[in-house]
Amino acid sequence: MGIPYFYRWAVMKYPSIVSPAEEEPEEGPDGIIYDNLYLDMNDVIHNCFHPQDQKYTGIHVRPPMTIQEVFESMFEYMDRLFRIVRPIRLLYLAVDGVAPCAKMCQVRRGRFQNARKVRHKEIEEDELRNELRAQGKEVPPRETSEVSDSNVIAPGTEFMEELSQALEYYIRARLNSDPGWKDIMVVLSDANVPGEGEHKIMSFIRAQRCMEGYDPNTRHCLYGHDADLIMLALASHEVHFSILREDLRPTNQAEAEGNPKKQYLFLNIWVLRHYLEIDFKIQDPVCEPDIERLIDDFIFICFLMGNDFIPHIPSLKAHECAADLLIEVYKTTFNKMGGYIVSTDKVKDKHGACLEVSRLEIFLHELSMYEERILRKRYEMEQDSLEKTYREMLCKAPESERSELRQKLDDLLFNEEQPYDRIRLGLPGWKSRFYREYFGVETSNEIRKLQKDMAEKYLEGLCWVLQCYFADVPSWSWYYPFFAAPFVSDLKGLSRFETSFTLDKPLRPFDQLMAVSPPRSWSALPECYRKLMGREDFDYPKLETDTNGKRFSWKGISEELLLSATRVVDEELKMHESRRNTTRQEKVFLHRNSKSLSHNEVIVQTSSSYRSPQKLPIDSVTSGIGGWISPDDNDGFSDGSFRSPIKNLLDITSDQSISATFFNPEEVNPIPRLLDNVRVPDKTVTGADISKRPLWHTYPGSRPPPPIVQRPDSIWKPSTPVTPREEHKHAGTGWMGRGRGNAAAAAQMQMTRSGSYGHGVGNGTAAEMQGTSSSRYSYRKGFHRVDMAQSRNSRFDNDDEHSFFRPLGSAPWTGGSAGGSGNGGADHGGSAQPRGW
Repeated sequence: MGIPYFYRWAVMKYPSIVSPAEEEPEEGPDGIIYDNLYLDMNDVIHNCFHPQDQKYTGIHVRPPMTIQEVFESMFEYMDRLFRIVRPIRLLYLAVDGVAPCAKMCQVRRGRFQNARKVRHKEIEEDELRNELRAQGKEVPPRETSEVSDSNVIAPGTEFMEELSQALEYYIRARLNSDPGWKDIMVVLSDANVPGEGEHKIMSFIRAQRCMEGYDPNTRHCLYGHDADLIMLALASHEVHFSILREDLRPTNQAEAEGNPKKQYLFLNIWVLRHYLEIDFKIQDPVCEPDIERLIDDFIFICFLMGNDFIPHIPSLKAHECAADLLIEVYKTTFNKMGGYIVSTDKVKDKHGACLEVSRLEIFLHELSMYEERILRKRYEMEQDSLEKTYREMLCKAPESERSELRQKLDDLLFNEEQPYDRIRLGLPGWKSRFYREYFGVETSNEIRKLQKDMAEKYLEGLCWVLQCYFADVPSWSWYYPFFAAPFVSDLKGLSRFETSFTLDKPLRPFDQLMAVSPPRSWSALPECYRKLMGREDFDYPKLETDTNGKRFSWKGISEELLLSATRVVDEELKMHESRRNTTRQEKVFLHRNSKSLSHNEVIVQTSSSYRSPQKLPIDSVTSGIGGWISPDDNDGFSDGSFRSPIKNLLDITSDQSISATFFNPEEVNPIPRLLDNVRVPDKTVTGADISKRPLWHTYPGSRPPPPIVQRPDSIWKPSTPVTPREEHKHAGTGWMGRGRGNAAAAAQMQMTRSGSYGHGVGNGTAAEMQGTSSSRYSYRKGFHRVDMAQSRNSRFDNDDEHSFFRPLGSAPWTGGSAGGSGNGGADHGGSAQPRGW
């Protein structure tokens, strides 16, 4: 999840942040040796659980049929990641545990939507099989699979319990057999440790860097694909930090056959920091420039593009390069704001003192100047694409059917009584239409109250996410209760709101399973819980087919009712089920002869003769890792052997690995700056490496003009903000110059468009056609949505670039060949790239 398309934007904007990752025999690429490797395990799990769903690999992958195959694939996957990075001190495996309620809402919505898609696919397959039977053809039996439902990748399921055992086996096996692991300390944070994997990793790093004796030049490498990992790495204020991820760019088939292995990239945070320092250079700033605070503000303003916890502001989408707009507005308004927005040294304050709300209001006001123009362009692009799609349908239809089809399309597109788009964002009156359609409010008083409520909750959300990224979860039960974010122009009067959070406890694994599992996945729950889910008197959280306008809220799940019901059935849980529903602590593993800890210290703390539950400190000077350990369930030993949970893999005999329960250092205030004695890498980039592109709303169509490379000595100049009342040139008038055509070609295209399926079919001069088009499409009144639910969901449910009909060429109205590369105008960066970027 994370921030959709942010990684792709960052790589296009700052190309030198990535470097190839290869399996080196002795040391990391470019001579870099990493101390610590952190694996966001859910990426590994999903990649091995359903590899057939991965796109742009260029390689056909057979899906696994058994859990055993999944685990074997995971072991190979982790082995390769280890060979690429070759850490010398620590390997941290973090599996997603119970998430905050804010994340559960997002997960629940996604799982229910995916369940509907799967059901529709099954129905289509059943119809096909029945058709084959009716034709007397042989129908092959269905393939049976143990891993058909990926929703079992969630805390509390049998699969995750087996995974925890498999990971322990993997760790012990490698400690016993691989020389590269001999002096490695391994921390396993499984699904019964609350928190998402990446946030558990960052909590570990923040706590470690506060320990006395911590090496400020520790080199970190974090594997994962979520774009928010970039933000979390920046928020750590650790310079020596890289993010390892698969290279998801589409591969040439020949290349794929020659090198079937997936390729990897390092995203180097120290290079990104250098880029941001250049890009955020402000003329005559009102206060002393501080790159650390600029980075904090950059992270914060990017929250407006959405993340795992709050939706994006409707006018800000990463695939429309909204980050460029955020940066420019920030630089334009910095002096007017009077300084920085965020004070992360106060991030643990319960009352939101880390946020300068008055400065944020100034920034949001300036940002709102662009809102209507962005929404209007998006609307016109959608209508242009829709018209072109139907024109192509008409051209492909047989001559005998065209008259009837033309009439049907006219009725569909130009029916004023039942418009295709009831909202028409960006056109006059769009706000009142939005609140009426999405929330059912009509009067101005109702709208004002709703705007105020949404603004207050969204401000809470910004503060909540800020604390999550820079400290820890401020409240496990908090959630954003609305389906969509407010418009930026509605974020007013924020200073009158008081924001505070009360730290509470996370839910248990089974509670989360009940909250997020669609009916098709109820089998992952214990039997007694399944019976509860089927009771009519239990207010199970059903997700309506069309959630537009509804408050997509945690109260719909009724946490109080949920917990009161589960307490009753808890008595029916079997012992192994109760174990799956408990909260655990991380475990640490190492070889008996490891240099990571003093040999005698480990033996004393894990031997059967030492039964004290007391936590004993780890010598951070010896190990490079701070914290506490205590004996685990089996006193740290495996009695000389460890049974393999996988049939094809051998049991471990003469086991030389030991384990203990691991406790991270106690919470302290995070340090939002570079540590003393840190060696900052030399700067290798300049302003010439940053491509200067026009803002998305300033050029026609989905693809920008070729990028302008900044000269190193160039001075940044802000573009003039666009006010909501600025005169706008509509398609068919001032925008006809785009693409490759000239004025005559534009006029000819106007004739073709109207003659194809307009109201005046085929007759009239070019001038008449252009005049008709100009009046008819001045505000696109004639276009109407085919599917209201799809249209609404396209705006807020899916941040995908295909969430609405997009022009098939570089710009509408320029004909089928005007698209150049023929990529359907898929990108704003000028070249076709995959959605996974």
